[in-house]
Amino acid sequence: MKNSRFFLAAILTLNCCRLLHSTEPTLPGLPKVLPHEVGLDAAKLARIDAVVQEAIDQGRLPGAVVLVLRHAKIGFCKAYGCRMKQPHESPMTVDTLFDLASLTKPIATATAIMILLNQEKLHLEDPVSHYLPMFGQNGKDKITIGQLLLHTSGLMADNPVQDYKEGDKKAFARIDQLALVAEPGKKFIYSDVGFIVLGELVERISGETLDVFARKNIFQPLGLKETGFRPLDHLSGRTAPTEKGKEGGCAERFTIRARICWAESPAMPDFFPQRRIWPFTPK
Repeated sequence: MKNSRFFLAAILTLNCCRLLHSTEPTLPGLPKVLPHEVGLDAAKLARIDAVVQEAIDQGRLPGAVVLVLRHAKIGFCKAYGCRMKQPHESPMTVDTLFDLASLTKPIATATAIMILLNQEKLHLEDPVSHYLPMFGQNGKDKITIGQLLLHTSGLMADNPVQDYKEGDKKAFARIDQLALVAEPGKKFIYSDVGFIVLGELVERISGETLDVFARKNIFQPLGLKETGFRPLDHLSGRTAPTEKGKEGGCAERFTIRARICWAESPAMPDFFPQRRIWPFTPK
């Protein structure tokens, strides 16, 4: 039952991405209808415009896409503002691709771990150091896979961004050297570091990087043709930038642990590009 919940969460979350493909009246399996046809109040939905516009005017966000789904039908779908403000403005569209950020953890990383569990290639009670021996340094030898999933491993939330600027090998060597900030199993600490370790664990056990494993075992079986870790060239024009770049533009750039996808410059160093998902809209 627990395993099923992981897969159900992935299916529900990823299928939401399928809704934002077009402004056409119908979508595959998800028809667009008038609000009253699914019991929605059009007058109340109209209030969304003012709420989103106020946030845009206050500079809290450059733009947004709002979708209301009921009874497997789309009663409201609208794009607001801009997907990009610098170096030039680009209007938001309903098929804009957004960075899923830490939803990568349950949708890809945790689901990949549960797939390997179902394949009997690991157990949640297994020490991580059984598969990644060097990780067991400085008191980390007793940390289990389950504790990483539950954020109770005792690892810090984040290590310095500088630890990731020399590539994967040195970055993981620095993670191996980290000391615990709490006793494993005793305290909840939301840890990006822990899920980076889980991504490495997927690669070590499966022989495939996390992006490849997720594509073959999660996204492709679900028919999610535009969900993945890095936008392909033909999709990059639809991506919403995540941060302002060093040159003053707003192209995506790698930040802490470099999990943000780079869609606009081939010159960016390849820091963990496979560790974060972009929700590419399936066609």
